[in-house]
Amino acid sequence: MPQKIAAPGGTRDLLPEEAPTWNRVEAVARDLSSRYGFERIDTPIFERIDLFARGLGESSDAVEKEMFRVSGAKGSEEERSEWALRPEPTAGIVRAYIEHGMQVRPSPLRLWMLGPMFRYARPQAGRYRQFTQWDVEVIGDPGPMVDAELIELAHRFYAEVGLRGVVAHLNSIGDAVCRPGYRDALVAYFTPMASRLSPDSQRRLAVNPLRVLDDKDLDLEIAAGAPKSLDFLCDACRAHFDGLRELLDRLDLRYAINHRLVRGLDYYTRTTVEFYVAGREGQQDALGGGGRYDGLIEVLGGRPAPAIGFGLGIDRTVIAAQEQGAAVSAEAPLVAVVSSTPDASDRRLVAATELRDGGLRVRADGLRRSLSKQLEAGAKAQARWAVILGDGPSDRVILRDLDSGDQRELNLSEVLSVLSAGQ
Repeated sequence: MPQKIAAPGGTRDLLPEEAPTWNRVEAVARDLSSRYGFERIDTPIFERIDLFARGLGESSDAVEKEMFRVSGAKGSEEERSEWALRPEPTAGIVRAYIEHGMQVRPSPLRLWMLGPMFRYARPQAGRYRQFTQWDVEVIGDPGPMVDAELIELAHRFYAEVGLRGVVAHLNSIGDAVCRPGYRDALVAYFTPMASRLSPDSQRRLAVNPLRVLDDKDLDLEIAAGAPKSLDFLCDACRAHFDGLRELLDRLDLRYAINHRLVRGLDYYTRTTVEFYVAGREGQQDALGGGGRYDGLIEVLGGRPAPAIGFGLGIDRTVIAAQEQGAAVSAEAPLVAVVSSTPDASDRRLVAATELRDGGLRVRADGLRRSLSKQLEAGAKAQARWAVILGDGPSDRVILRDLDSGDQRELNLSEVLSVLSAGQ
């Protein structure tokens, strides 16, 4: 017997019994995107590697360690170019913004995307090499109000999927004016104790010292004594961060200052944010995050424009909601159309089509089975109702509640009215 083939390590299959929960969470993301005035954008799942190298930073883990690289084997220079599966969405969205001249559109531009991302990271609970992310971006608004709005949007998303106790971790890492002073302070602090740093952090110290703070293996005592970015903010960055905190307080949103929150990508400026369930605040437990990237568009060849965005992980959100017992599945009840005779598949199809035309979720099949076997199959498929067709051409059917066993005789049109009212 041929050997079975398993899914690649670090990936997962979404099985039918899990799909209703995912459908509900993704539906909340799509609904909120519309309610908050965002427009949908989709970009390829693979891009040129230099897009990510320039945008995310050559020394970032996403580029240096976690990139899924794809090379063309033959053909033109274009086909032989080196590509990468996208590790995050922002760089691709900015590339599309520049390429399609979207800077002439009314500002600020509000975009959203939902789709798979890829990182070759060590698999662990809630951390996959292919994962689904909801992303929102606002381009053209420099003020703290939009920062607060996006944080409020994330809180609303988690609330609407039934997730409790979410807290935003917040920091500001300054900009091109004040960050150099902070970098120098970090180098001065970490250099004398470089031997106590991990090999990764020793390398980061020379290339991007802020990312030493992002090392999950950093000694807590060393981390606690490190200079804080908030102490080095220029007047403009300080005013921006104070304005953001004031707005969050007015909105009564839960947040905490996290001095180690620098994020793992080089394009961030000023605001950085990550979302956690309170009490589950390890680096690997973030539900999502993001921040400002006011310099990224210029770095990628566009006209300078301020921007901010976040990505929220659907996988981790579903897992966290299930751990809390949140009832996030909200699909309409399933109706099974069955018949008293095994060979009435044509009538089952006609009846199912009529009920579907009325907006009901309906299951029907063409297998030749007894009524009891048809009802058993419907129950196993989690159907709430069964519509039982009789022997003759009459429009009269039996509507049975498969949970209670109660039933009544109705016309098919009456079934549609009864079940539509119940939903």
